[in-house]
Amino acid sequence: MGFISKLIIFPFKLAKWLILWAVVSFVLVALFSTPVEGLSERQQGAISQNCSTIQQSLSQLQKIDSRTRTYLGTTYETIANRFIIPLNLRLVKNNRPTLSEIQTEFTLEQAKFRDAYTDYMRELESLIVCDCKNHPDEFYQKLVTTREKRAILRTTTEKLSMLSSQQYSAVLDLRSRL
Repeated sequence: MGFISKLIIFPFKLAKWLILWAVVSFVLVALFSTPVEGLSERQQGAISQNCSTIQQSLSQLQKIDSRTRTYLGTTYETIANRFIIPLNLRLVKNNRPTLSEIQTEFTLEQAKFRDAYTDYMRELESLIVCDCKNHPDEFYQKLVTTREKRAILRTTTEKLSMLSSQQYSAVLDLRSRL
């Protein structure tokens, strides 16, 4: 895996983030597996009883995700504006085949990343302010939606990482042919 790919994936490997997510996952997934007809009374009680702890954990997750988004957004901009675009411009000036497919896909995925992050953060904020103590069913439904948005965001970051690796491989290939 290239240096750029490692740089992009690094924030997701933060121990603090993993521990926090493990705690939230344990509380919300292990205790709250939902039967088809909805939450059981026991599950509703567990959500109500642990509401403040859950909301505090989600707030911490939001802070970590915000920092991660800033880091990733800056990294993606750097990759596009300092590596991909200038290389393609140089290749055009030298009448060489460009890597425009990667550039186009990367630009599209960057836009998807921004949109996916905005959608995810809105859902997470809505989840945090939800009154889980008095409305555990509503809280759980918002949790499900937030997880779906986070999965979309993760898919986008994985795609950007893959495109970064493809760009790096293409540059190495180009370098070996020159």
